[in-house]
Amino acid sequence: MVKKELTIKLMRHLLGSVDLPDLEDEKEMSANERKEYCAAIFAVWPRLEKDIKGFLYRQLMFSSNEAEDWDKVVFGRGTFNGMDLLYEHWKKAASEFESESKESKGGFNKSSPIAEL
Repeated sequence: MVKKELTIKLMRHLLGSVDLPDLEDEKEMSANERKEYCAAIFAVWPRLEKDIKGFLYRQLMFSSNEAEDWDKVVFGRGTFNGMDLLYEHWKKAASEFESESKESKGGFNKSSPIAEL
């Protein structure tokens, strides 16, 4: 997995794009704000994941089947990359909340989007 991540980061940098760790270096949220943010993303993650995967597939198909020249392919790749960055960012936040919820099995989690029974 590390090799894949390094390759994606390298490819993005070579093509003139930032990668997810480049964007996450700026820690603007406190620990509590981060927890609340992750909880909010986790609450809507199933819908976000489905939508973004659908958009990524449609963009890929459109770029590969409809692009009339290389400039349009390059633009489509940029659109795909932007959506993929958002997908990775929100997936990480949802996973972070889910793992924290599993770790704190007992007790009430006030940042949980869904009250536990």
